[in-house]
Amino acid sequence: MHEQLTYVINGGLFAVQNQMGSIWPEEAYEAALELEFRKRKLRVERQKEFDVPYFDKRVGTYRIDLLVNDLVIIELKVVPALQPIHRAQLLSYLKGYRKPLGILANFGGASVEHETMPNARLTGPPLTDRFDYDALTLPGKARIKDLLFMANRVLVTLGPGYLPQIYRRAMFYELQTARAEFETIKKMTAQYDNQPVGEQDVNFFRVGDVLISIDTVRCLDDDLLLLKFRQYIAHLHCQHGVIFNFRSTVLDFRYLE
Repeated sequence: MHEQLTYVINGGLFAVQNQMGSIWPEEAYEAALELEFRKRKLRVERQKEFDVPYFDKRVGTYRIDLLVNDLVIIELKVVPALQPIHRAQLLSYLKGYRKPLGILANFGGASVEHETMPNARLTGPPLTDRFDYDALTLPGKARIKDLLFMANRVLVTLGPGYLPQIYRRAMFYELQTARAEFETIKKMTAQYDNQPVGEQDVNFFRVGDVLISIDTVRCLDDDLLLLKFRQYIAHLHCQHGVIFNFRSTVLDFRYLE
């Protein structure tokens, strides 16, 4: 698919790597590739913005690194090696922007690493649903069963790779559609000796006595992250809390009682 175009693009990747090496941030490679592709008579759009749909709702916008000839999305990384999460992110963008082809390019190694990925799910979800509720050994899982299925639907439908607010808006839509009684918490007030001493912006949902946090972090097994969330749960007078992490190819969450 578009073999000649991808051949020219890959040649540009190597030209940039040969001149710049592997020591610069993504933005520098993005700018260099724009220049190189224009030299090669390609049409390039940098930081192209597109709407992110969730079923029949628009849940935000997102910018892709480079779009070439209105056909090929190029996603740039500067990491030691490409990981499955990076491939899943590109598939999310291909599905969201409905483009037929993507190229994942990593400038963080000894030589440029690149993978061409066709959009095999042009009209379907970017991820395969691998969530198995029955296999969970989590005590109290019945209390958050509906929330688990909502979050999993958001992940499978959107895929990983977006900003947290995109997933929050999709989760808001899920809660509305389910006609759940919930509250959106945007601000907390700090008190000392029953006197207000400050405020903090937050982004939580509260469903009954369960506090919900939506994140896109590398790992949820972070003691400080969990400690802070427990303090949020206590401050907001909730009994339980669940963190959903959408930087994953399968449903990733932590439930705190």
